[in-house]
Amino acid sequence: MKGRILVLGSSNVDFILRIPRFHSPGETITGENLITAFGGKGANQAITAKRLGADVLFLTKVGNDHYGTAYRQNLIKNGLDQRLIFKDKDLPSGMAVIELTPKGENRIIASLGANSSLNETDLKKVYLFWKDIKVFVAQLEIPLSTVKTGLKLAKEHEALTLLNPSPPVELSSSILSLIDFLVPNEVEAQILTGIKWKKDKDIRSIAKRLIEMGPKNVIITLGPKGLFFKNQGEEIWMKAYKVKAIDTTGAGDAFLGAFACALSEDRPLREALRFANGAGALATTKLGAQPSLPFRKELERFLSKMAF
Repeated sequence: MKGRILVLGSSNVDFILRIPRFHSPGETITGENLITAFGGKGANQAITAKRLGADVLFLTKVGNDHYGTAYRQNLIKNGLDQRLIFKDKDLPSGMAVIELTPKGENRIIASLGANSSLNETDLKKVYLFWKDIKVFVAQLEIPLSTVKTGLKLAKEHEALTLLNPSPPVELSSSILSLIDFLVPNEVEAQILTGIKWKKDKDIRSIAKRLIEMGPKNVIITLGPKGLFFKNQGEEIWMKAYKVKAIDTTGAGDAFLGAFACALSEDRPLREALRFANGAGALATTKLGAQPSLPFRKELERFLSKMAF
């Protein structure tokens, strides 16, 4: 039986510049024409789960500007409840500038804007929506205090909690102990633990340290190297699916949204990881964050061609 997912998080307008390479400080290079797309980690994760067939609520905040108006319409078009889309009267909508190389690698600078004012009062306004929440998802493009309150409310409602610690900040044990699944990428995991990844075996040490910090389960996404899962009793190293990567922006969000969807459907762990792994891979094959997020039939067709 499907359960409901609540995603608490950011909505950003992405400005994408395709560049020949990452350049040095003080150096000017020429990029291709600017591309504008909807993004933001929270929105990407919520839309992924929705496209994959989950029952999804998304709590976010946009600015009182034309970007905010357009974003609200975009979220509603994607099937998300407009009653949970708040508007800040003073701050602009969140934005991100994305540099993208021919290899699909990216560098991102985010301006949080209205995302930074998503607060505990907003959570209280939608308290009735917490009924029957099975999976709660959050990231760190909104205030940490809001994330912590969301995690506490999720636990009060006996929901599974997922946190994508991005952008990475120091997390207290009081926050980490509320997390069922901590899902960083390899860079974020190294920052959180202070352990450098020099050899593949170091990932085991990084994951072990993260578990010691409080969460019940850790999934480290490793890009083309796949993922590493660990909890107190099990370790899983799952290889990445081989695809022609065009743009890695949003791949981690597709992974997390798909994993939340799988958990809401009570899928076994390995099956849920495979489902998420496939969604992350597919998201790299198209340009832009939300335009690349897969639909259910597309993901099932892709996975049917891959060995388990």
